[in-house]
Amino acid sequence: MASVFNKIFSKELLKSGYYSFIFAFLSVVILAIHVQYLPPLLILWCLCWIIENSGRYNLIWSKSAKYKWLFFLFLAYYLWQLVSLIYTNDIEKGLSNLFGRLSLILFPFLLVCSGETIKKKSVFLIRVFAISTFIYLFFSFSYAFYQSLEPGKGVLSFNPNPPEHPWLNYFYSAELTISQHPSYISMYVMLSTFICFESWFDYSLEFKKRFFWLILGILLLVSQYFISSRTGIFLGLVMVPLYFIFRFRNYKKKWKVWLVSIILIICVFPVIINNQRVDYLFGKIFEKQVGYERKDDPRLQIWESTINLVKQNLVFGLGIGDARNELAKEYDRIGEEQMAKEKLNTHNQFLEVLLETGIIGLVIIMAIFFSMLKIAVSEKNLLLGLFIMIIFVFFQFETMLYRLAGVTFFSLFSFLLLYLPKRNTDNS
Repeated sequence: MASVFNKIFSKELLKSGYYSFIFAFLSVVILAIHVQYLPPLLILWCLCWIIENSGRYNLIWSKSAKYKWLFFLFLAYYLWQLVSLIYTNDIEKGLSNLFGRLSLILFPFLLVCSGETIKKKSVFLIRVFAISTFIYLFFSFSYAFYQSLEPGKGVLSFNPNPPEHPWLNYFYSAELTISQHPSYISMYVMLSTFICFESWFDYSLEFKKRFFWLILGILLLVSQYFISSRTGIFLGLVMVPLYFIFRFRNYKKKWKVWLVSIILIICVFPVIINNQRVDYLFGKIFEKQVGYERKDDPRLQIWESTINLVKQNLVFGLGIGDARNELAKEYDRIGEEQMAKEKLNTHNQFLEVLLETGIIGLVIIMAIFFSMLKIAVSEKNLLLGLFIMIIFVFFQFETMLYRLAGVTFFSLFSFLLLYLPKRNTDNS
């Protein structure tokens, strides 16, 4: 029995970080499928990391720690949020927010000095995430199909519109993504799409495997239409053509790549405009007549209210616990009772940071982006660069660090993508 125990917990396995790799594997699976199960797994990973790195904690601060400055910036941002508890009024809400964002420092701690196993198998881990995201969507579409079946008079009829809310559709937006907010799933899908396309360009793989990744990437990209996140659809329209133009930049007849990209955008655009959530925003511009009432996007009013509050608390912000309460008061002041009742957040992560922790917090979060961008450029890490673009754009329209799904995605991949092996990004 003792020999079995010694084999399982051998020094070689502990030193290589093998068990941390197991927890990293489970984390990328659970993040995509059901993020609510992640916290207990993260606790176990932390305990495992402590055992594996016993006596080697100084490595985080050593000169050999390649990404320590990025780690310090994440730590500084979290600590500044902790400091903001001093001047926040709603301490209970502030502590709740602080606890909910704990992974902002846990994943950097776990990955800045991760074992060799995680570093060597980083490509495997991100591909597992892409497959897990696809599995989640496959389940979502299957469940939407199941919900659409209505038994009656011995036959099954197909009706994708919920009887109690006939204007909705099981195959679109929040009705499709079930347990997750569409914006977060859209963000996962966008990164997973590029992971798949990068795997297609990995010529070390057999053609059958590369073709599998290409098909998977296309299916994920198509799913953006049904997820109906306007930010995700916009990124798909802009980033995917630019990605392939970059990938084929050394192709002798690259004008053909530009032409194909433009034609595809022109062909796809009318279909995208037909999406109801997109039409809510852009339909009036094209004076398109539809059989439903278009909704006005409240973001402009939200941002205007946020800026009014920011002007009064520019340096330090309101504190981590008071942002939504004060916004609700501002909504009341301008006569938006429904917005006040729902306590809508800023729908912009940078404005949220500015409102909560002032200019100081915003400077730190921007420093994180610049640090990651510097690493991506200096190490020619294309996926990291794409991830930065995805996160930056989603931050413009959603408060992505308000929910566990956004916090974990941001902190996990900000460090996991650092360890991708350098590959030639030219088409060959």
